[in-house]
Amino acid sequence: MSFDELFERRLILITGKGGVGKTTLSAALAVAAARRGRRSVICEVGGPSQIAPLFGAREPGHEPRRVAERVSHSVLSPEKGIRAYLAERIRLPGVVELVFKQPPVAKFFRAAPAFSEMGVLYAITRLLESKEGGRPWDHVIVDLPASGHALGMLEAPFEGKRIFRGGPVRALCESVEGILLDRGTTACAVVTLPEELPATEAVDLASKLEDRGFGLGALVANAVETPALDSEEEEALRSLGDRASPHLLEAAAASSRRAARHAAVLERLGRELGRPPLPLSLHPGNGAQLVGAIADEIERQTK
Repeated sequence: MSFDELFERRLILITGKGGVGKTTLSAALAVAAARRGRRSVICEVGGPSQIAPLFGAREPGHEPRRVAERVSHSVLSPEKGIRAYLAERIRLPGVVELVFKQPPVAKFFRAAPAFSEMGVLYAITRLLESKEGGRPWDHVIVDLPASGHALGMLEAPFEGKRIFRGGPVRALCESVEGILLDRGTTACAVVTLPEELPATEAVDLASKLEDRGFGLGALVANAVETPALDSEEEEALRSLGDRASPHLLEAAAASSRRAARHAAVLERLGRELGRPPLPLSLHPGNGAQLVGAIADEIERQTK
């Protein structure tokens, strides 16, 4: 799936091994979508927020808050998601709050299998249905936790259906499952670095997603290095002989080695997954500067 195809989906789920840049990619996708005139809300699961500092924004809450033009942000609370779902089903003012004031009940909802994850997933589905300024969100971009936790969260509806044979919780699981498996609405994007260990985990995660029926929407290889010098520049540098700085020669050689190693990992990913990954270059800087640079590159890869 190309970035163009990714932007055809309303729900974009971003995951991958911790430290591969999925949070920065989530922010960059929202910025790139905003430049196309689309409105996005970026969701995180639990705090403290890693997205807010990228936009110079204060710590957000469960409800979306604007952080940039056409970009809003939310940190989803599992308990608030469950409360919202129960309030929708019970429809008696104050009853849900009264229920959650009972320690055994609150403890049950926090500890019951799949309930915490279903609270988050329900909050996500509500964002797909909600409107801001009279218009629905064009994209709900979810910065999921790292691989194992993310997979457990996405499997919550299936686990819930196994436990609950009927009733409102079963209905919720079926509804969320339908949205997650709708490939016209939802795409999973796995982020990796062009290194052996993250790439191996990305292949494993992609396989598990496909086994569950989600499918792999896109595999994004972050921080891919290209040689610092092209072939003509390398030849010109070598022709200087002893006059060339040894530090410059070593830096150019090291860059070429890293680029070759990254290219080999990308080739392996394409071979094992049956499709080439979407490469994003290694960019200097951090924070808003890095988000902007990645958004620029995403734009260059779209029509």
